[in-house]
Amino acid sequence: NVQIRPEQTVAHRTSPTNIGLGLLSTLAAYDLGYIDVDELQHKVDRTLTTVESLKRHEGHLLNWYDTRTLAPLAPAYVSTVDSGNFAGALLTLSVGLREVAPALAARTAALLDAIDFRFLFDSKRQLFSIGYTLPDADNPGRLDASYYDLLASEARLASFIAIAKGDVPELHWFHLGRPVTSVRGAPVLLSWSGTLFEYLMPLLVMRTYPNTLLDESCRLVVRRQMDYAAEC
Repeated sequence: NVQIRPEQTVAHRTSPTNIGLGLLSTLAAYDLGYIDVDELQHKVDRTLTTVESLKRHEGHLLNWYDTRTLAPLAPAYVSTVDSGNFAGALLTLSVGLREVAPALAARTAALLDAIDFRFLFDSKRQLFSIGYTLPDADNPGRLDASYYDLLASEARLASFIAIAKGDVPELHWFHLGRPVTSVRGAPVLLSWSGTLFEYLMPLLVMRTYPNTLLDESCRLVVRRQMDYAAEC
């Protein structure tokens, strides 16, 4: 985790999203010809071995780990969006490894199968909590009181994976809010804060479909941010 300001430093911590993208970067390096199959297998095997040794909760990695000791950083916390990113990376990796490293593909799929999203889900609201703080000496463990309630958010990958795994009902997808604004005269779904991370992060591993409101929203918010940069 590299911090640029106030001066460049390496922070010795990593998250489920970072680990997942690291694995996908290794797979991409192989697909693009930068590393051979032996190096792919070596790197993925070492990462999976480390992941398998980490403290988890209901199959979920915790939000931050010390990269020197592998200990979870306090407070021990499960982030719904991070778990969704990690689960999406595992699914993509397992498919990419099937032909070249089936044993690694099976280990990757086992990590994915172990992730249970149900305890993060509020069945009355039909929405995911932002996350869960694990029990410690000061509290018995609790879900956050805030929820992921917008389709145009980085958390829709967690929703998609959880539905696909059968952890939550399909009805959840239709409880994700779809408030709309206008960009260049066209309708655009609103996210919480308008960041490209919210709109585009899931598209790293999810399909998108032309002429849909979600696809057009992602394209138009890129244009809107370009327009804003030009105005500045």
